[in-house]
Amino acid sequence: MKRVFSLIIIFGLSLPLFSQVKLSLLDGRQIKLESYVFHSEQSYMDYSFIKKNGKLKNSFADLEDVYSISINGKDSVIYAPFEEGEFEISQMQQIVYAKQFVQIEYNPWWAYVTGMVVGCGSMFIPMDDMTKMLIPIAFTAGMGFAKPSKSLIIKKHDFAQGDDWFVYGYQNGGRKKIFKNTVIGTVGGIFIAGVVVGTLSLINN
Repeated sequence: MKRVFSLIIIFGLSLPLFSQVKLSLLDGRQIKLESYVFHSEQSYMDYSFIKKNGKLKNSFADLEDVYSISINGKDSVIYAPFEEGEFEISQMQQIVYAKQFVQIEYNPWWAYVTGMVVGCGSMFIPMDDMTKMLIPIAFTAGMGFAKPSKSLIIKKHDFAQGDDWFVYGYQNGGRKKIFKNTVIGTVGGIFIAGVVVGTLSLINN
């Protein structure tokens, strides 16, 4: 999906700035930038930001993954639909807005717990090792389809009633968090099972 950008806009947005600049990505992440430079011909941007530990980090992003650049609270939308079937700007605005809420407030801790229980418990089932591993793999794959319910979203944000794009964005972002937490929990459970088995083996020997 190739995007075309005005050289005037790119030049203006690439100038050194002494202002509050925030990068908004299509996945809902928002990053306060220290500096940034667009590389329009290669369709990517370099940027730097301050990490939580106070250190400066340099990174980059494909322009196709960028929604907007906000300068002192004023958005310059980078995203634009150029191919048939892509989301319109107004639709993507609501989708990204919802994903930003997911990044801030949605933490499916239960996915950690269930993943850990399945990962750990499956290792103690009297089966061969290959079959044991298939259980957490199948569980994790199935959890890739889990997502926050529409009723939960509307309960948190009543303005989402009737806003199908906001609900879609929230469910899409929430599904990714559920899957990520399930993977972490499952791997952690398998690791714990390995430690327990190894410890018991050493004790018995």
